[in-house]
Amino acid sequence: MSFARAHPHVWADITVDILFDGAGNVTGLRQTWLFDDYYTAFALEGMERGADGAPIQAALDEIMTVNLEHLKEYGYFTEGRDGDETLTVTAIEDRSSRMEGNRLEMTFTTRFDRPVPAQGDRFSYGIFDPTYYVDMLHAEVEDPVRLTGAPDGCSYRLIAPTPTPAAIAEAAMLDATQTGPTGLGRVFAENVRLLCPGE
Repeated sequence: MSFARAHPHVWADITVDILFDGAGNVTGLRQTWLFDDYYTAFALEGMERGADGAPIQAALDEIMTVNLEHLKEYGYFTEGRDGDETLTVTAIEDRSSRMEGNRLEMTFTTRFDRPVPAQGDRFSYGIFDPTYYVDMLHAEVEDPVRLTGAPDGCSYRLIAPTPTPAAIAEAAMLDATQTGPTGLGRVFAENVRLLCPGE
């Protein structure tokens, strides 16, 4: 299944761990995506199920493998930044999939091409579908972003999207047969900026 075929028809609640190395540098993100009920039902249609009626783990893993293969073309919908410089996602690690109630959930780690010192506000990220087929927002939970191994004094700021009326109108006019222009998703994306002591 390819994600990039129209304006939002899939919704995902995301939680993120910002990962640090022993020297206090950001090295990647551990992401968990919890998909909406409708996408889950579509993705699981025809999949093998166990005696209890739940999809077997192999079926869930197959969905995740296919999804990640499609996401590779789009950098796994992950844009990390060191100041004004865009980081490249170089590897996917620690993948897993499961059901959370009636919703499909997948977790994976994206590693960046170089570590980013956790100083000041130089590191930030956004997770979004550039064609705005999948609408992705941080989950409405107490701690949607966790700082795993962060130096003392670090925190983060979640920056809400501020799409222009023109961008909203452009997205609203797309139907299920149309693909949004590359970059449309960026204006609807939430961004997270790391805030740490130092320059």
